[in-house]
Amino acid sequence: MAAGSADMGQRLSAALLLLAALMAARARAHTCTEPSIIPSYYTTSDAVISSETVFIVEISLTCKNGAQNVVLYADVDGKQFPVTRGQDVGRYQVSWSSDHKLARSGTYEVKFFDEESFSALRKAQRNKEDHSAMKPLFAVSVDHRGVWNGPWLATEVVAAIIGLLIYYLAFSTKSSIQA
Repeated sequence: MAAGSADMGQRLSAALLLLAALMAARARAHTCTEPSIIPSYYTTSDAVISSETVFIVEISLTCKNGAQNVVLYADVDGKQFPVTRGQDVGRYQVSWSSDHKLARSGTYEVKFFDEESFSALRKAQRNKEDHSAMKPLFAVSVDHRGVWNGPWLATEVVAAIIGLLIYYLAFSTKSSIQA
C-alpha cells in the first residue's frame, strides 16, 4: 500500500509541475516582442459643449512573436490608466479626462507598458525611486491644441450692440432732418 501511495504522490507532483510549466509558458506567450502600432487619437476641442477635456487613444497592435490579448497599461504624466482591449484582435484603447483649465495644450506622451514593466514601474513609484528612465513597450504622442471657449462676446451682446447702433443712427438722422 505504501508503494502505491508513493507512486500516486509522484504522479501528482509530476502533474502539478507540468501544469505550472504550462501556465508559465502561457504567461510568457502574452509578452509582446517588437511591437508594431498604428495609433489614432481624439481630444476635446470645444469647451462650450463639454465640461471636461477628454483624451482617447486607440492603437492597433501587432507583435512580431504573434502574441495576442496582451495586457497593457498606460502612463500619462505620472498617472496610470488601464488599457482596454477592443472586440477586434489587436485593438486597444485608453482614455482619460481633465478639467479644461488643467489640460494644457501641447504634446502628451502616452507610454504603454506590459504587465511586467508596469509592475516594475509601480514598484519604483512605491519605493520613491526614479522611474523616468523605465523604458515602455512603446509610446504614442498625442497633440492637444487646447479647447475653444467660445467667442469673446456672446452673439446676443453683439446683436444688442448692433441694434443700439442702428437706433442711434436712425435717431440722429431723424434729428438732423427735422432741424
